[in-house]
Amino acid sequence: MPRWFRIWEKKRGSRRTVSRVVATVGETFFFSALFFFGVIFTAMAGASTWLETWPIRAMFPEVAYVKGEGIVQEIRVVEVGNEGYPRYRPEALVLIELPERRCLRWTLRRNEITFATAEEAWQRIEGYYPGWIYPAWYDPESPAQSIVLERTPAYGLWVIFLVLISFIVIGGIGLIYTLLLMGTSVERRAAMAKKAKTLKLLREAMPAATYPSIPNDANLTNSPGVRLAFRLPIEVSPGWWLLATLIFSLLWSGMAAVFFIAALGKHLAGKPDWLLSIVALPTTAIALAAIYQFLREVTNHTRVGPTGLEISNHPLYPGKEYRVFVTQAGKMKVKHLRITLICEEAATFLQGTDVRSETKRVAEEEVAHAQGFEIKPGMPFEADYQLKIPEGSMHSFKSDHNAIHWKLVVQINADHSTRISRSFPIVVYPAEVESIR
Repeated sequence: MPRWFRIWEKKRGSRRTVSRVVATVGETFFFSALFFFGVIFTAMAGASTWLETWPIRAMFPEVAYVKGEGIVQEIRVVEVGNEGYPRYRPEALVLIELPERRCLRWTLRRNEITFATAEEAWQRIEGYYPGWIYPAWYDPESPAQSIVLERTPAYGLWVIFLVLISFIVIGGIGLIYTLLLMGTSVERRAAMAKKAKTLKLLREAMPAATYPSIPNDANLTNSPGVRLAFRLPIEVSPGWWLLATLIFSLLWSGMAAVFFIAALGKHLAGKPDWLLSIVALPTTAIALAAIYQFLREVTNHTRVGPTGLEISNHPLYPGKEYRVFVTQAGKMKVKHLRITLICEEAATFLQGTDVRSETKRVAEEEVAHAQGFEIKPGMPFEADYQLKIPEGSMHSFKSDHNAIHWKLVVQINADHSTRISRSFPIVVYPAEVESIR
């Protein structure tokens, strides 16, 4: 069952808990839903207006009117309403002559207008004289029921477009802002860190680093664990797959909406275009599948409860053993839960005028594996395992263009095809440093 989005996030020391991911996914879901709604319905409204088909034609018949000549036969004022509230409606009997038939109708404008007195109604229609020819508008598909002498602007249609476009603007800006915060690139982070080092006040305030090439682990040891010494912070995923799924869904859904509304309009008009229908059906099916995949990605991130990982000591040294304690909350049947120790090399380099970044996994070792258990609300899964850093391993390293990252990854494969992976960064020191310290 999906968990409710949390509006506020809880802080532990100088960092945030896993709720940051949930909050980010919640914001992404909200703004993308707003953007989806605006794009799809704007495309449908635009296609319906352009093709003069349902539903715009049903709400605003004026979009399909054509101009002709009407001969006023007679004018009158009709009393409507009731005895306590009499109203008077001006009308003209208009004749239009089409090549195939003649149409006659009492009319003035599509939206009925009434007045409190008969004199006011006569004044309203006094510009029309029997026997004279005036411009008239009508729907070619039903001219006898749609003749008007005064065509009113479709202000309501513009209001609908403005509202739908406002959904696109608000959803798009919110979505871009959320994704930018979620997916700051390596180059951007490196540039920001390099710029921060040049600030005089900041440089003077920072203590001299003992091991400048080894990442600082202060942010990994500022939160005590419940069972072990430290609770590791979760690494925020850039969510590029979620972003790619979202962009594809938006583009394809907009195109499918145009095909679908055009084909539907042809069928409702009694003139089916079977080739267009054949193209619209698979296009719409792919759009629905893309939207389903995007919602599934969002659900996978919100259905699984928070993952906690504690460690008995930090930093870590090659050849030494440590204890790790994992907790997994939620409500699901877990097929597999796997904890893996991973080492990755990252490099940033120039290729022509472009800045490129590449990451390669150089070591992967399974720490623990559990399978076939159920997690119930209020009763999280808890387990204690042993962790050993392989002897001779390269320590953590970070420079302007190269880095070696170590991390523990918790992978969950649960029912309903739920798959999720959460990373917890760690720092590995050189073995000889331990003897010095």
